Amino acid sequence: MVDNKFVIPAIAAAALVVGGVAAKRLVAQWAKNPDPLDGEPLRFPAGQVRSVEMPDGALINTVLTGSGPTVVCVHGLTSNHLDWAPIVESLINARYSVLAIDQRGHGESTAGSAGFGSGQLADDLAVVFETLDIHAVALMGHSMGGMAAMSFAVTHPTMFTKRVQSLILVATAASLRTVRHSVAMRVGGLGIPEVVRPKDERLRVSVGLGAFGARPSLHMIDQSIAQFRTCPDDVRAAATAALRHHHVIDQLDTVEVPALVIGGTRDQLIRPNQVEDLAARIAGSRLQMYTGAGHMVIWERHAEMATLIARWLDDPVAAARLPVDDQTRAT
Repeated sequence: MVDNKFVIPAIAAAALVVGGVAAKRLVAQWAKNPDPLDGEPLRFPAGQVRSVEMPDGALINTVLTGSGPTVVCVHGLTSNHLDWAPIVESLINARYSVLAIDQRGHGESTAGSAGFGSGQLADDLAVVFETLDIHAVALMGHSMGGMAAMSFAVTHPTMFTKRVQSLILVATAASLRTVRHSVAMRVGGLGIPEVVRPKDERLRVSVGLGAFGARPSLHMIDQSIAQFRTCPDDVRAAATAALRHHHVIDQLDTVEVPALVIGGTRDQLIRPNQVEDLAARIAGSRLQMYTGAGHMVIWERHAEMATLIARWLDDPVAAARLPVDDQTRAT
């Protein structure tokens, strides 16, 4: 996602090359597109709120809602647990509990002093799981949250195997050690001069083209901007820069739990081939690619995802063998 103060090149470029008139036309078109969120603001169901202290003093906020086996949800960069709101109600109705975590520096969690990066976020998850004595039917992460989840799996294998039955990885990658991501992550930590900061319709265009797929709704775009603006600039800069070191691709063959890997064919931030490569590295994983969806597939296709996830949670092994439809591919 992007905001009018700091941007990463992959998204900023879209705003800077689109003229004012063209931007207004795009925004007008998006305003007519169907809205998967039905025009509603993001609302997470009320639940039990607990804070877990990390060794460096960071306080990690968690919210537990629903009843039944627990699904732990970890959001992406610059967002918070509200990102999961469109999917949570469906999981609750399917008789699951959801524990949503605000990653350090995001949402209601404090940043602490240990820094960021998928390794540190994995350590945070380990402390949360142990402190709250969590045994999860699934650990689900979107984007940076997926990087934290897979890092947890490979750096804390004994605890992970004991406490997590399956992985759900959404719009995420096993490595960001590519030239494209390295440059994007480095520049993403820098300020952009006022004269070139996207504003008004151009801000919406940069988000619509960068974070969403073929047919974004204007409401989703505005909700995405609102989520981004809750993240402090120093956290965004530090977390973005730290992610360039994310690299667990050579360790994923140690993951022994069933894995469901989800992506969008129009994702501009985590490319489809990265999602496919991730799935190929985990033995027996199920790959689901949604045609036309972008990085925010968790909103764009939340209804279909919720159905798939509920089926997966009922029996991951059996679900991994189910035939795919015309919007999916399987490993």
